[in-house]
Amino acid sequence: MAGKKMETAYEDLISSLPDEVLGQILSLIPTKIAASTSVLSKRWRNLLPLVHNLDFDETKVINPNVNSANRVLVSDYLFDVNKSEIAGSSIIDFVKKTLVLLRDSPIKKFSLKWDSPLEKSRINHLIYNVLKRGVLELHLSPSFVQTLEFDNFFSKTLVKLTLSHGFYNQHSHPPGGVLFPALKTLCLFSTFFAIGAADLYDCLLASPMLEEVNICEDDPLTTPVFFSGWQKEVWGLSIKRISIFYYFHDRDDHSRVIIKTPNLVYLDYSSYVEKDYVVQLDSLVEARLDLRLWKYNDYWGDATKLIVAIRNVVTLHLSADSLEVFYFCCKSMPEFNNLVKLSFESHKERSWQVLPLLLNKSPNLETLVIKGLVHKITDECGDACVCVHEKKNTSCCLLSCRVKVLKIYGYGGSCREVKQMRHFMENLKFLEVVKVKVQVDEQDKLLPITNELMKLLPTASSKCNIQFI
Repeated sequence: MAGKKMETAYEDLISSLPDEVLGQILSLIPTKIAASTSVLSKRWRNLLPLVHNLDFDETKVINPNVNSANRVLVSDYLFDVNKSEIAGSSIIDFVKKTLVLLRDSPIKKFSLKWDSPLEKSRINHLIYNVLKRGVLELHLSPSFVQTLEFDNFFSKTLVKLTLSHGFYNQHSHPPGGVLFPALKTLCLFSTFFAIGAADLYDCLLASPMLEEVNICEDDPLTTPVFFSGWQKEVWGLSIKRISIFYYFHDRDDHSRVIIKTPNLVYLDYSSYVEKDYVVQLDSLVEARLDLRLWKYNDYWGDATKLIVAIRNVVTLHLSADSLEVFYFCCKSMPEFNNLVKLSFESHKERSWQVLPLLLNKSPNLETLVIKGLVHKITDECGDACVCVHEKKNTSCCLLSCRVKVLKIYGYGGSCREVKQMRHFMENLKFLEVVKVKVQVDEQDKLLPITNELMKLLPTASSKCNIQFI
């Protein structure tokens, strides 16, 4: 009896919530579940139009492994997800009938993921109708064999578009060459565009309000000859942020990258080094680079133009591989006069050869962040480290370095790491704060490591203090 009272109280608590709050809750759960609530009562049926985020996944809506008792009732339609004949186009039926329940209510976000090949005309018509409803965000993730045609797609309200997998085509240019005049964010994940048709990729970049472009391309298992992935080019006056992850393992796919975005402020770029770069990054403030060499005995590629183009950044993040690209694939290191914060990662198989030169070319550097002190031992790391032996050199590059804040992550307290810390603290004369994140596998090792670091404090400048983070 007490259990029933508690259950009734819980139900009353839910029922007492305003319609707007219940609509928000329904927008946060899978659309399949949100739609099924329409059978609970007349009030819940009327709440569905308040759902503004729709997320459809064929693997969740159409699942042959679910027992026959698991059925979804949408309006007057009963979907038995245990029937084998429900596949492919049934996801479209489910979406269409859910849209009927929503009536004319606006849609903020619409996501659709499917693996079965769908009839081209039906899926295109569905997306066309969603765009007509004034959707703000559209996320499409078809199977690799699905082709979508954008000829009739147009929206004045769409601000974010995500295309994942699948093939995308366009036979004619839209009026003015723009499909989505309000588009601000474009995300492309392993997408392919038809070759020889009207350039859909260019139409997307031509969106006058576009501010952010995210591109992720890996080697596909198969790539038809009449399709291509990322066009190796990004351009646009309005673009402010770019993230590119491009790792095709064929060197022929890395002949040239073009990035013409004079108002770009943030660049996150991960790829093998290219043979050539055509770049315009006049306003860049922050860059995050993960550049990789092709072979460690054949330093193919030339990153000089890219490195010169980012010379005005204020913040620079480099992977351990990027340090080697800067050393082996840059013919002339530019001056980084605006660089205030430099962050780089270390790896036991990657060296620090470029570090002395990079520090000398950064006269206004104030913060140095190093993620791991252990790196490959070489004879060419110069005087920024103590690779082979501790160097007593009055011309040490660290002496003129104006770094005030040194942050070390992943500090393990090894003899080599202690020597490196001593080298930094003795030679960085302007140090004010040293922040260390100690990484140990056993808690009882933490105190001895921190005590050992505190013993180095007298070797640093009088203003310096150590903080453990």
